[in-house]
Amino acid sequence: MHKVGIIGASGYTGYELIKILSRHRHANLEVLNSESLAGKQVSEAYPDFGGSAKFTNFSIDEINGMDLELAFLAVPHGVATKIVPRLKCRVIDLSADYRFRDSSEYERIYKVEHKDRGNQAAYGLPELFRGDIMHATLVANPGCYATGMILSSFPIKGISKYAVFDCKSGWSGAGKSSPYAKDHSLSKDNIIAYNLVNHRHRFEVRQFLPFPLSFTPHIIDTFQGMMITAHIILEGKASAEDVKGMFSEFYKNSRFVKIVDCVPDLHAVQKTNEIHIGGFEIDDNSQILIVSVLDNLLKGASGQAVQNMNIMLGFDEAEGLC
Repeated sequence: MHKVGIIGASGYTGYELIKILSRHRHANLEVLNSESLAGKQVSEAYPDFGGSAKFTNFSIDEINGMDLELAFLAVPHGVATKIVPRLKCRVIDLSADYRFRDSSEYERIYKVEHKDRGNQAAYGLPELFRGDIMHATLVANPGCYATGMILSSFPIKGISKYAVFDCKSGWSGAGKSSPYAKDHSLSKDNIIAYNLVNHRHRFEVRQFLPFPLSFTPHIIDTFQGMMITAHIILEGKASAEDVKGMFSEFYKNSRFVKIVDCVPDLHAVQKTNEIHIGGFEIDDNSQILIVSVLDNLLKGASGQAVQNMNIMLGFDEAEGLC
């Protein structure tokens, strides 16, 4: 068994990691660090959990003495850069701290000083960067919206002039401390637009797409899952079938990407590590509509993180995820 750990285990993404790693055939979860819940059973915080695991609060020195092969960091933005330089194992960071090639860009967007400019991370989107992830000691797990937007458009980046991403997500994406988690009436029977033009994931995505893009996120009345509707203005005369064929060819070896013949249904991907991409209709403005659905807590966060771990440690990519 391969020893792994989670630092920041009590949030939504931390709990999803616990559930996946608890059924992983090759990973032994040694560290479940939570400052607020240390010593308590996971089931006290999450009654649906069937195991007997307890939250821990080991120091970094103690963790380094355990000979972990890999640690997941599910900590607030700005914290990972203080932890990564001290860890003596491979790391997957689920925060935004290492997602930007240019740390000054990260500082500008997140308003937090980057404490670890010496470490460069592989961007943890396996469908694009599997080779980099395989050999990396540090992987930056993408943002949930960023995952959906990039996968929804990357195969046609060479024939795209401009994109508008209209995105809707369950309220779990805002985290356990958000107003929506504390007061469900805010999202009940409601749709809430926020960060209309300057959501942080827009800048993350711009690193990988060569065309201008706009992005507006919304919170909807569901706990987990998200839909990305991409309105992409195309260069030239590509047909909808041409575009769909480009996506099918690009993702033909990707276990968790499914190109579908219909408009994707959110229910089909909730509690899975899959993203379904469909729609593929062109209007008379040479604008193609591509609709994608994924689970923001899994393919958009913890499931993708375990997918990255599987690649890094040489396991089957789908281990623990199917």
